[in-house]
Amino acid sequence: MLRLRYHHLNCIPGFEGKGYSPEFCGNMADIKKRIESGEEYELVLCADDICRACPNLQNGVCVNEAKVGKYDLKTKMLGSGNIEKICSDCMWFDICKNK
Repeated sequence: MLRLRYHHLNCIPGFEGKGYSPEFCGNMADIKKRIESGEEYELVLCADDICRACPNLQNGVCVNEAKVGKYDLKTKMLGSGNIEKICSDCMWFDICKNK
């Protein structure tokens, strides 16, 4: 079963092939396709299957953990899709807000 950070529920709908690295983009595209085809997933508050290909993952922890951890908690409390309140300071926000 896939493991997804809560805040990645906000990222997946807006993903359009841009990201931190080619490896990250390929992994994200694959996971987005799997979720959209109905694959089950477990929500987590730590590094997940999307993070595994991210260059910001160091020793199993995101270098921006304080920031993304807040995104996770806000998503858990507010639900996904409310990106203005959850992650408006994210570097990818301008892409996601138009989806």
